[in-house]
Amino acid sequence: MAAPASFAATHYVVNRFAWLATRGLPGVQNCAGLSRPGPRTGHHGGVPGDPQTATATLPELTAANADFVTERIAVGGDLSPHFATARSQLDELIAAGITHIVDLRSEWSDEVLVHTWAPQLTYLHHDVDDAGQVIPAEWFTSLIEWVDEVLAASPDHKILVHCHMGVNRAPSAVLAILIHRGFGLRDALDRIRTARPIAVIDYAGDALTWYLQRSGADPKTRANLRRVLVRWRQSHDLDAVEVIRAIRSQVSPNSRWAVRLGPDDPETLGKVLAEAGEVAVGLTVDLDPPELGQLDEVLFVTSVGLTGRALVVGPAQQVETGDWMLPVMITELFQPVPMVWPATVTEWLANRGPNPLLISRDDYRAMTSRRALNRD
Repeated sequence: MAAPASFAATHYVVNRFAWLATRGLPGVQNCAGLSRPGPRTGHHGGVPGDPQTATATLPELTAANADFVTERIAVGGDLSPHFATARSQLDELIAAGITHIVDLRSEWSDEVLVHTWAPQLTYLHHDVDDAGQVIPAEWFTSLIEWVDEVLAASPDHKILVHCHMGVNRAPSAVLAILIHRGFGLRDALDRIRTARPIAVIDYAGDALTWYLQRSGADPKTRANLRRVLVRWRQSHDLDAVEVIRAIRSQVSPNSRWAVRLGPDDPETLGKVLAEAGEVAVGLTVDLDPPELGQLDEVLFVTSVGLTGRALVVGPAQQVETGDWMLPVMITELFQPVPMVWPATVTEWLANRGPNPLLISRDDYRAMTSRRALNRD
């Protein structure tokens, strides 16, 4: 018989942004007519000794939202919001040899999540917005210098560069890496698009501008390379809106959960919020559900009624006592609202079933409608 959830604010009082990891979306679109890139031309110069060869067989990833572009550089999107899937994705990346992760998102960070599951990985949060703006040269310079240091430090180092979807920011950053390391511009573009057919590479122009400035290219070379980029875009056009729509169509809705609290927990939680403001609180639960995901909604349930809501902000962690701690960000607490529970919730409460309970969409609506909450 499962007990009500208790909580331990001292275990999970963290800045709310530290726990906000996020969405990972698989590649969805195949683009016909794309040939494999040829051997690197090296006509821009670059860093000698890069191990990639034209005939190398690159690792193939099936779970992770990423694709290898060279033997040591992968490009992709972020981890899945579902923790079980995200863990398998990270395990696959490690098995493929990834040692360093560069996260380009300004909106999220998986750093705490990655360090919890894989502390051996080095994580760089090199954020940039994805708003169609011009990406400054300084941003590319600091990224490239870091990549150069990592790859020079050991031949075993491999880097994943990712953003949210792996459509624009990460492919554009990888383009800068490749042309800096001696790949021809067309070869680099082909290599990225072949590896990742959803790569629009919207900031390719900014990457090229950075490279031309850094390399001191003469006017003729500048004009020629800009022409190469324009022609490549014309012959390899992708509709970014359609690509993003296709990716979003695969997104699964967040799960909803009921967590049964003890009679004194709501009052104690209210005191924690009053004293500390926005904090993550660790709820003691009975299990780590495989369906659990980032930003899933949690409804607080007591024997009296519904008493609040929260968002899941991290995976459940097993503590020394053997209990599971589920970190949540409380979004709303209120006086218990008596209601007629859906049958599944009634049975769960009567039998003191395990915490948390996965609730269906219909049950969620029944529990949160204005009529149910008497908030007319």
